[in-house]
Amino acid sequence: IVEDSYNGVDLPAPPLLDYRSKPGCKAVPLSSDEIYHLSLFGSYSEKFSFSSGCGLPGRVFESAVPAWEQFIANAPSHLFERRGGAMQFGIQTALGLPIRSPSVGRIVLVLYSRHNREKDDGLVARMVRDFQSFNPCPRWKLMVDMGSTASPSNSNASNNPMMDGQQQHSQ
Repeated sequence: IVEDSYNGVDLPAPPLLDYRSKPGCKAVPLSSDEIYHLSLFGSYSEKFSFSSGCGLPGRVFESAVPAWEQFIANAPSHLFERRGGAMQFGIQTALGLPIRSPSVGRIVLVLYSRHNREKDDGLVARMVRDFQSFNPCPRWKLMVDMGSTASPSNSNASNNPMMDGQQQHSQ
């Protein structure tokens, strides 16, 4: 039994992620086209930030429950704000994983695929456990807007390029 729990249920400790443990599965390298489009979607996604509860990363962060979303290019924009980029770059499936971090509490790792991937709860549980085993400690500055009691004229929120849940514009 794993020391951690997933949705309050103790999980047996399956082997580390290994495609060789599943009959009929094999590793297939990404094509240069897939690498290119995933890279472009990554660059596109850097222009967004999400507050707790907003967008896929925000919903996973707030709930601490993994989310496997299929057909994201067809999702309503209020559920997947980067739908335009998903359509443009051929992203079909997204998986958001809440991962405990000793340095910041919780991070969200989001994985994308250009293929429609059927949900696999066992795989999700193993991925959460395996990624947590790395004890991720982000080394970037984390900016958290906790709100302010100051009036808007005294606040520098208008100077903040990171608008929660809204697209950021690079300069």
